[in-house]
Order: sequence, then structure tokens, then C-alpha cells
Amino acid sequence: MTMNKKAQLLRRLGAAVAAAAFATSGVAEEAAAEPAQDDLIEEIVVTANKRSQSVQDVAGSLSALVAAELDARGIKDMYDIQFAVPSLHFGPQLGNQKITIRSISEFNRQPGVAVSLDGIYQSRSSTAHLYQLDLERIEVLRGPQGTLYGRNSNGGAVNFISAAPTREVEGMVRVGYAQYDETKIQAVYSGPIGDRLAFRISADRIDRGEGWVENLVPGAKDLMRGESDNVRLRLAAEPTENVSVDLMYVRSTVEGPHEHLSWVTFDPALALAGGTPQLVTAAKTFEPFETHVNPTNDSDREFELVGLTLEWDIGWATLKSITSQQDFDDFVEADRDLTDEPLFDIWDRSTIDTFTQEINLLGSSDRLDWVLGAFYLTEEWDRFIVFNNQQPVFGFPVPSQFVFTQPIMDTDSLSWFLDATWELTDRARVSAGVRRTEDEIDEYHFNQALLPLFNLAFTSCDKAEQLDWDATTIRLVGQYDVSDNGNVYVSYTEGYKAGGVAPIECNVPYEPETVDAYEVGYKATFGGSTTLSAAAFYYDYSDFQVSQIIGISPVTRNAGDAEVRGLELELSSTLTENWMVSGAVTLLDTEYGDFINLDGLQAELGFQNNKGNPLNNAPKTSINLGVAYTTPVQWGGRLTLRADTAYRSRTYFREFKNKLDSQGAYTVVNLNANWESEDGTWAARLFARNATNEAYILYLLGSSGVGARYGSWGPARQVGVEVTRRFGAR
Repeated sequence: MTMNKKAQLLRRLGAAVAAAAFATSGVAEEAAAEPAQDDLIEEIVVTANKRSQSVQDVAGSLSALVAAELDARGIKDMYDIQFAVPSLHFGPQLGNQKITIRSISEFNRQPGVAVSLDGIYQSRSSTAHLYQLDLERIEVLRGPQGTLYGRNSNGGAVNFISAAPTREVEGMVRVGYAQYDETKIQAVYSGPIGDRLAFRISADRIDRGEGWVENLVPGAKDLMRGESDNVRLRLAAEPTENVSVDLMYVRSTVEGPHEHLSWVTFDPALALAGGTPQLVTAAKTFEPFETHVNPTNDSDREFELVGLTLEWDIGWATLKSITSQQDFDDFVEADRDLTDEPLFDIWDRSTIDTFTQEINLLGSSDRLDWVLGAFYLTEEWDRFIVFNNQQPVFGFPVPSQFVFTQPIMDTDSLSWFLDATWELTDRARVSAGVRRTEDEIDEYHFNQALLPLFNLAFTSCDKAEQLDWDATTIRLVGQYDVSDNGNVYVSYTEGYKAGGVAPIECNVPYEPETVDAYEVGYKATFGGSTTLSAAAFYYDYSDFQVSQIIGISPVTRNAGDAEVRGLELELSSTLTENWMVSGAVTLLDTEYGDFINLDGLQAELGFQNNKGNPLNNAPKTSINLGVAYTTPVQWGGRLTLRADTAYRSRTYFREFKNKLDSQGAYTVVNLNANWESEDGTWAARLFARNATNEAYILYLLGSSGVGARYGSWGPARQVGVEVTRRFGAR
């Protein structure tokens, strides 16, 4: 897009948001002039900019979910969060998890959404669903965060903030039972140890005895079942008035077939051409919540984290250190032919050791807030993959193996950053930031093709390589209070996502992805009962990274340029003491630039230029709507009935704009009935997730090697109940 067109677009976006801002600023002023009344909406304080602010004062698109809302809506994992936050999409991908914000984030070695737990950066988005218990809040920042969050935050950032240790004893026990023989127990205990030390321990166990994806292979067990265990311990100490210490330990395990794929389409001609005629006659299903897995699907994941946060108030500034050591062991065994025949399966074992260190120096004066920081990450990733399949030899299928070994896959990343906000007047502020990032990746891959029947081995890759990248990213923001309760902002942000290597392709590297992002927005609070946020944004990407399946192998390509234009509106209103409504609307217009590629599922079309096609995981329209009604009940306490609905328009999962590669529009409805006793010590919740049992695909891939499109279904309807007993201070 030319500079003239960019300027024209920005003027239009700015005019749209400015019109909304000034149209409602009068309403805000009138509301402020009304007689004082108790605010019906509690102020939410966030630390998205590495200092405490009201969520309505942050000059950027940000949603925050606090503990009470997480409980009321039954949000227990990333899957649930996507229906509560604008522009967020979460889904499985080949045994991993992918987080997408405003259509941005392809799963590869370099995820595009930064995830952190209590300020500790998580390099693997696959760990994001492993520690979501006993949270104080969740913050979701939309749009590139290249200055404060750095590498791999082109889509945005998701911050999990756990509940802190308390100086008074408190805790709770929660038990639950739901469809698919799912049992849950959760416990929390927090309290002091002497005068200067406090602790908090949280643990839960979820055991799902039956799966919601039926395995049609006779005698085989269903999928999407298993058990998970989580424990988190936090120790908080204040050895002096100016020094605080926070030590955290996390351990999470997941066992069982928690992943699945199902048939979406099948082309017998491609299966025959690929030397797998057995697929043509083998039993398969295209029905929702059904598949064939033979011999088995299984997974075994273990995640451990030790984190240490130190804060020292040195008078003129605060020095903060965040240190972590993380270990993630991941084993996945999966059937990849999805028939009643044992044709293709994969074993994938990874061990990832990550060390991070961040230093922040934060200062504040009458007119200036600033933070100076440095961040270092070093990671060692060992991976071993075995793919068992059938290869044509003289026209006959012969058992074979592809073995991919990555004994060295090391990353070192070093960055420093400076960000400051200057208050020009009582109503006007400007912010500026800069970050310098240097990445180094060392890779060694050894790949072999084996024909055990003939005792033959062919080496397809034996290569080591070192790759280096660096980037300087900036952030510029202007903010103005149009009233005592409303403000407008305009921002320019640059983002950087590191490059990497596709191991299956023998160290064929892909380049870093960069973005220039423009956003104008408006935020306001009306009468202490309604909050409104509106934003218009435009992203201009270079070397946009796209994940694909070539034959049977996952690879990453640079698609060249890509553009994202969008509008967002988020509203929350407490209408009366009984009624509350919330909602969000996102409108996206996305497109690839020149991106020439071959669709193996339609090779007869030759190489196609996908210019103008929508980006993956980018529905044009997303709508979230929630309604809650609270009333006292005769038997004591109060009852809250809540309904949440999420709508997504057609979503494409591949770049060719073929409806066979997409999920049509769908709507998910979640229902909750929450009862709480007068003193808050007892609570119960009856819930129905996906109450209408909507069938929809969260993720889809195409494999030319077998002529198939595979997809992962969103969870089926689940009805259940939970009972909670709280004790101590609240």
C-alpha cells in the first residue's frame, strides 16, 4: 500500500473513532454532572504497561477478566477465553496450541502472541493452558507489543496474573462433576508465616473418564479424555520496607488423548497418486465428533517453572528483577490416517529447557513515567520425530519410516528497551518507546528415510546452521482526555517476530516477520455503570509467516506482504442492580500481498497468486454477547443466571480462499447459573458449555500426500455442576 493510501486510510479510521468519541463525550460529561452515586462497575487495575493503571486509562486495546468474572462465566482455559475477548482465537494444531489475535499468529517455532505468567515470558504457547487456576485476572493486549514485550508479540500479548499470597488466612475447596465422567477438585490455601512472609498454594485435578470424540474402531477408546494435575506455590516476603521477594513454583502434567483430528474432505485420486490405495477402501467418517484411531492416540506433557521476582525501592526509582527456569517435556503419539487401518502414525518427543532474565528500572515524577529494561532468553530444544507410513515400491505399499532428529535447536535472545510517558497538560499525554533485539539460533538436523523390510536407510538431511537476526522497534502514542471520563488515543507501533528453520525441510530458513501498526481509539465510562472502548487499526506486514503442510510435513513460509484493517467495539454495562450486559464486535478486512504458492490438493491449477485472499483464522465478523440477571432467592443468598453467545463468520484456514478449507459461520452458546450464600462461604454453579451442541472446526490442515483435509472439532456440549466452599478472609 502506498503512503498516500495509508494516509487516506488513517484519516478515515481516525475520523470514524473521533466522531464516536466526540459524539459520546457530551454524554459522558452529562453523566459526570449528575448527582454522585455508587459506581456499579468496579475499576479494574492492570499492569499491561509494566505499571499500575486503570484499564480505561491504557492507550491501547486491552481486555481484562478478573477472578469474579472468570468464575461467573466458567472460564477455565484458553478455549473459553476466546469467547470472552474480542479478536481472540484459540485452537489445537498438530498436538500444539495456537493463539491468534486479530488474525495474527501462525504456529511454528516462533509464536506471534506473547504469553506470560506473573511477568515471566513463556516461549511456548503450548504451555498456556497448563496453569490456569487461582488467577487474579487475565489481561489480553491486542495489537503489536514490540517495545514493552518484544519478540514474538506481533499479534499481541496474554498475561496471566495469579492470585497473590495474603496476610490473612483464606482459601477454598471446589468439587465438580460433568458429562463424559469428568471429575474436578480444586483447593487453595493462603496465609501468613510470621510477620514478613506469606504463602499461597493452589492445586487442582481434572479427570475425564470418557471422551467427547467417538472412536469408531471396534474396541478402541474414545478421544479427548485423560487427566491433568496442576500445582502452584507462591512465597512472598518483605525482608525490609523497601525490598520484596516473590518465589513461585509451578508444575503441570497432562496425560491421555487430549488431541484429535477428523476427516473433512478426501480425494481418492491423490491417495492413489501418493501410493496409499488402502486409504480408498479403509473405513472413515466425516461426521462431527467422530473419528477412527488405530492403534492409539496419547500424550504425556510435563511443565515445571521456578520463578523469582525481586523489587527494590531505591527512592528515585524501583529496580525489579524477574528470573525463571522452565522445563517442558512433551510426548505425543497420534494416528494420522484416521481410518480403521494402521497406515500412518507419528511419535513426537520434545524436551525444552528455557531460562529467562528481565531487569526493569521504573521511575515516576509529576509529569513523567518511564521504564528502562533488558531481557535475556536462552533455550535448548531437543526433538525426535518418527513418522510411520507406507511408501510405494514397484507399485506396492511398503512400510517405511521417516526419522527427524534435532539434537541441537538452541536460541539466544537479548534485548533492551526504554519507554516513557510525558504528561504535557492535565489532559494531554505522549508516550514513546524503543527496543533493540538480537536473536541467534543454532540448529542441527539429521533426517533419515528407512525401509525396514529391506534394511535400507537413506539420509535426507545432515546439516548444521547458525542464523542471526536483529531489529529495532519503536512505539509512539498520543492520548487526550476529551472529558473527565473519556479519552482518545492514536498510536504507531512496530513489531518483530523472529525467523527460524523448518526442521522437516533440512534447515530451509524463514525470515523474521515485521509489522507497522496504526491505531486510533476511544475509551469512556458513563455514570459509573457503563464502559465503552472503540478502536480502528491498520497493520502493514512484511515477510508475513504462514504455516503449511507440504505433503505430510509442516513447514513455514514467508508470504511477503500482508495487510489487516479492522474496527473493534467493546461495551459493558450494569443496567440496574439486577441486570448486566456486555458485548464486543470485531470487523476485519485482511489480505495477502503477492504470495505465489502451489496447492497440493489442487495441483492441476498450478502455482496460484493468493494476492487479495483473506488471512488464515481471520473471520470478517466476530461478535460476543453476554447477559446476566441477579436476584435474591427465598432459600437465602443470590442467584445469577448468565448467557454468553459468540458468533464467528466464515473462517479460512489455508491461503487459497477455497470454501473446502474453511469453517462456515457458527454460534456458540454458554449458560451458567451461579448461586452464592449471603456470607459468600458457599457457592454452586450449574453450567452448559456449547449448550446447543454446535459442530465447528477450530483448525484445519490439508495434506496432498494422502489427499485429505483434516480438522479438529470444537468441544461438544457439556453439562455439569460445581460446588465451592470458601473460608477465611475474603
